[in-house]
This record gives sequence, C-alpha cells and structure tokens, in this order.
Amino acid sequence: MDTDTCTAYTPEVAALMPPAAGAALAKRPWRRRLLPVLGGFAGGGVVGAGIAAVGLPLLETMPPSAGLAALAGFFLSLWPHIVVHEAGHAVAGLSRGMHAIAFGVGPLRWERGGDGHWRWRNGGGIRGVGGFAALLPRGTRGLSRVDQIVFLLGGPLANLLSAALLAALVAWLPMPAWLTGALAGMALGAATLGLGNLLPLRLQGWRSDGRGLLDLLRRTPDAALQLQVNQLMALSLAGMRPRDWPENAMPTADASIASSGLLQTAQMLRLARAVDCGDAGAARPEALALTAGFAAAAPVFQSAIAVALASHAALLVRDRRLLSAWRLRCEGGLMDLSPYRAWLDAEIAGLDGDDAAIALHIARARGLTGRIPDAASRLVFEERLAALAKCRVGSAGVHAEPVLG
Repeated sequence: MDTDTCTAYTPEVAALMPPAAGAALAKRPWRRRLLPVLGGFAGGGVVGAGIAAVGLPLLETMPPSAGLAALAGFFLSLWPHIVVHEAGHAVAGLSRGMHAIAFGVGPLRWERGGDGHWRWRNGGGIRGVGGFAALLPRGTRGLSRVDQIVFLLGGPLANLLSAALLAALVAWLPMPAWLTGALAGMALGAATLGLGNLLPLRLQGWRSDGRGLLDLLRRTPDAALQLQVNQLMALSLAGMRPRDWPENAMPTADASIASSGLLQTAQMLRLARAVDCGDAGAARPEALALTAGFAAAAPVFQSAIAVALASHAALLVRDRRLLSAWRLRCEGGLMDLSPYRAWLDAEIAGLDGDDAAIALHIARARGLTGRIPDAASRLVFEERLAALAKCRVGSAGVHAEPVLG
C-alpha cells in the first residue's frame, strides 16, 4: 500500500501517519550544524594528546621495521576492543546488582529472554552503534547515581587497563619486532577507544559514556530523566505493567533535555502507560510528538518508536491504514522486536477479519513470547494475544472509526 500520502485520511489520522520514506529533513541553523564539527576537532585534539602520551613512549621502544605491524594491530584490534569495552560495562553493572538482558557488537546480538535463555541472532548493523551492553536496574539496585557512574566508567576503564597492560608487555618483554609493533598498535587502539568514549559527546541520539558521567556529576535535567527512566525499567522488570506505574514516577521532559534519544524514550514510556490505561486523550499528545520527531530520530531508536506508534494505532486508534503504515517501519531494531511484529500482524489480520491469518500470527507470536526480556511486557503481550484470540469471529472485518481523544 502507498503510505506516502494521507489525502484520503481524516486530519486526526493523517497527523499520526509516518513521514514519507526519504522525506527531506528541515535543516538546523548553521550555528547548530557547526557545533558538532568544532566538538569533533576539540575531541580529536584531546584523544590525540592522550594517544601521544601512550604512543610516543611505545614508539621509542619499537624497532623501525615494526611500523606496518603496529598499523595492522591498531585496526584489527578495534572490534576486540569494543568487546572488551562492553564487557567492562557488563562487569561494572553486574557488580552493582543490575540485570543483563543483551549485548551487541556490530550486527551480532546476544540476548536473554524472559524465559532465561540466551540467544544469538544477526540483528544487522545500525548506523552509529558499534556495540552496546543493555543492563537494567533490578529492584533498588542499579538505580542510584553512584550505580550509574560505576556502570558508565566500566567500559572506558576496561579499555584503558587493556592499553596499560599491552604497553607494559611491549616495554618490558623481549619479543620479535613484528609482535612488538602489533602489540603497540593494539595498545593505541585500546587507548583510542577508552579516551574517545570519555569525551562528553552526543552522537546519533546516544550520549557517550563521558557525556553521561558529566550529566550525572552536574545533576543535569538529562541525568534526572535518565534516573526516572531507569526506575520505570526496574518496575517493568519486576512485573509492574505500565498502567500501574505510579504517577509521580512518570518521566517528565521539556525543552531542557538535550538528548533526543532520552527525550523520545520518555515519550514512549508515557505513551505505553496511556495505551495500557486505554486513555486515548493522554496517548494522543505523546503519539503526535513521537510522530513529529520520527524522521529526525536516530536510526537506533526508529524501530522502537515505530512499534510504540503501531501499538497505539492498533489498540486506541483502530485504523488499519495507520497500523499498516507504522508496521512497515518496525523492521530491524537494537533489541529483538520479532514478538511485537508478529502481534501487530495479527492485529492487522483482525482488522481485515481474516481468522486464518489471525490464528497463524497469534501462534507465531506466542512462540516468540519468551524473547521478551521483562515480566511486565510479557504480561501485557500475552493479554493482547488472548484478547485477539477471543475476537477472531465477529466484526473484526469492519473498518473501525478512529477512537481519538
């Protein structure tokens, strides 16, 4: 179907339609476009100074013939250093009582479902993401500022410790020239990744470790919002569904929030609560805000936003064209979204009145339920599948009018 035009839709539905594929983004003011460039120069200077501090002493110990090996060691070790970086985050988070749900390096994902099983999958590459470690607070552990500081420091410190160890081996142990060069290059690669992640940057919707640390130390609005989001993640992991989240725990976000990814995460959480409450009036402003920001959202967040807006379309708006349009944007994603895609396909079949397709997609969705990591999301997911199964026969084929607050 053509999702690039909304001319036949009511204004209420048209405002919620996804942007046309490849739609041009409004250009930011030149001053804002210049800031990342200047920040890149400044950050590069800081990282360069750090690398020089590590690299120059190493170069003095290397024979002249080791240059090519050093270059190879630098570039070939970058992916292993990303693994070390994420492992550092994992160890730091686990030491603070956090619950690991997923790790990723490049296109590879290793994810723990709600059934406790870890699964490998090829999640595809996502622009701006080399690797990640997803750990959630558990109970009251992992929620404090100190917990978050330890977690954020874990990755860069793992890289810097690796750099120090490799540099010590080069300096103190006799070895062939090629091995000296390779280890020196690996040390420089580790130092580059560690120091680079400590720079306070915002890239592709993410905050670097250094940016997160600086926000926590300065107690910025971004840091406060992150702690609110973490609290809701802990409640969800413990089995509290969105409609039961306390009102005073809901994240509040305004123009003072600098991180677009953090702002959109808060909007998705508020939308999830409104949808679970069946409150179309409360859901619509959040859905409109997410729709308006979708085209400019970082690729890493777009699939999750699409699932949130497709859920809103399926459960509150009940418009088949809107649901289908957002379902097309639900592919990919940082985490495994396959259970939600199967459920949304069942919802589309329900609006079409196709009982055979409903049964097929429900069976597929139930087979994927164990991949959902948190108890609250599984509870809501299973409830929605049960409701669909009950409504297989009836007026599902009638095009419902939008239910908008």
